[in-house]
Amino acid sequence: MVNKNLHSLFLFFGFFFGTVAGSIAQNNNTDSLAIAKQEVNRDNLGNVNDVFQENFFQALAQRGIENYDKAVLALQKCQDLQPSNSAVLFELGKNYKSLEEFTNAEKYLLKALSNKKENKDILTELYDVYYLTQNYPKAIEIAAKLSKYNIDYYEDLANLYVRTQNYNKALQALDYIDAEDGQSDYRDALRAKIFNENPDKSLEEEYLENKLTQAPTEIDSYLALIYFYANQHESKKMYQVTEDLLKVYPNSKEAHYALYKKYLAKNNTEAAVNSIQIALESDINTSLKKEVISDFVRLVNKNPAYEEQLIKTLDKQLEKGKNNSELANFYKGKDNTKAIANLEAVLKEKPTDFAAAKDLMLLYLDEKQPQKTIDLAEEFMAIYPSQPLIYLVTGVAENTLENYKEAEEMLLMGLDFLIDNPQMESDFYKQLSVAYQGLGNASEAEKFIKKLDQLKKIP
Repeated sequence: MVNKNLHSLFLFFGFFFGTVAGSIAQNNNTDSLAIAKQEVNRDNLGNVNDVFQENFFQALAQRGIENYDKAVLALQKCQDLQPSNSAVLFELGKNYKSLEEFTNAEKYLLKALSNKKENKDILTELYDVYYLTQNYPKAIEIAAKLSKYNIDYYEDLANLYVRTQNYNKALQALDYIDAEDGQSDYRDALRAKIFNENPDKSLEEEYLENKLTQAPTEIDSYLALIYFYANQHESKKMYQVTEDLLKVYPNSKEAHYALYKKYLAKNNTEAAVNSIQIALESDINTSLKKEVISDFVRLVNKNPAYEEQLIKTLDKQLEKGKNNSELANFYKGKDNTKAIANLEAVLKEKPTDFAAAKDLMLLYLDEKQPQKTIDLAEEFMAIYPSQPLIYLVTGVAENTLENYKEAEEMLLMGLDFLIDNPQMESDFYKQLSVAYQGLGNASEAEKFIKKLDQLKKIP
């Protein structure tokens, strides 16, 4: 038992102070205590006497079973023997942190750190203390030190700067880690959060302008600024950036994202349609393409003569696998087969997209494909079990297949989730009356017909 404990102690000191744990692992015998004392003494920790050793082992054992208060008592006895022992101070800090006695945790960790300057393990524990107590200025100070050891701490720094509303430093931290590790969706989302939270839009404008200055040949830098000015309804600035882009890339298809807006503003419909088609052939991102398609659909609603061009353009998007709900909404009622194909592709890319699933289930019903409705509804029932629409469409599909008992079960279940939606409530009553008629239960069918009539009388 002594050898096992000694091995644990030596591994701890080896981890914390850089001693050679391998020598103990190979000499797990009665000489272990002597070896440990020699290694510990080499770190100027003083003699590890039997009392110290016993209490230190006890502290490690108690911490291991989450008896932090007992671990503290044992460590205090160790401290009585060696007041400046960094290992003891470190362990006291950790245990006080676990007890959520953060003032004591900070005190002992700082004492340990004064002995072991810039020690990564102590800094990590101290960082946790400051983060948990929302002492963000001190957490920033420690995270900056830890970033020397691990670049991921730049993300922590960015989050901390956002919490302290130091947005410029947050953006600098994000840019630094992007430069080292490449871009990430998480950091892009954090930038968006910074810009959304800050009512002063000059921060985002200045940031994007600097990005363009730093990378004047990057099309994405132009597009980001163009999109910003479009959202701010600053047309002149948007067109100016577009002209700058065309000077660098005269044949840029992406520039037509701004050009079509310019033509629409000047009521130059022919030129707008041409630019829309070019923009959709470009490499602008999905959100921008959705916007372009929406604008094209609105334009055609006002100018039906361009519908054929719209259809050809959207067909090209479908052929390229560029699927989105805007395409489906356009084709719905015009060409349900294309609308269904589009929505099925959307769900392959985003399997939990409820809006796409809802439209697809309804289209399956319209196209007399009730079993597909049931299968899709079953998938989404597991994800969104309290969505009444899923039970309603399942009930309609089961009634279509003359599975009246299954329809009854689904419809009654769905009614339990329905809240303040008279239109959907009436649809449930209609389908329940159909189900009960199919089951030969005329009285229940009549009951729901009466409920439907009563609902119609409500203003």
